[in-house]
Amino acid sequence: MFSLAFFQQLSRRLFLLAALHSLSGFYLAYLHADAHTLGAQVAGHLLLLLGPSLLKFGYVLQLATEEATKPARSEAAGSARAIRTH
Repeated sequence: MFSLAFFQQLSRRLFLLAALHSLSGFYLAYLHADAHTLGAQVAGHLLLLLGPSLLKFGYVLQLATEEATKPARSEAAGSARAIRTH
């Protein structure tokens, strides 16, 4: 249904969105807090929580797409590697 390229692009967009949420949240909550209303300050603090969450989702999605693009190991290569390590 969805292609691998779609999920790679989604992970990149989540990284960008996380950075924008974190920066705008920091601006609203701390840099110019006295110039904004209480609602804007609360929204800034919520954005500071949402930013790292989006970053984590983007990173996990990126790891999943990298894992999906790795070539499949054969069963014999995996068992031979296991014998050498023990």
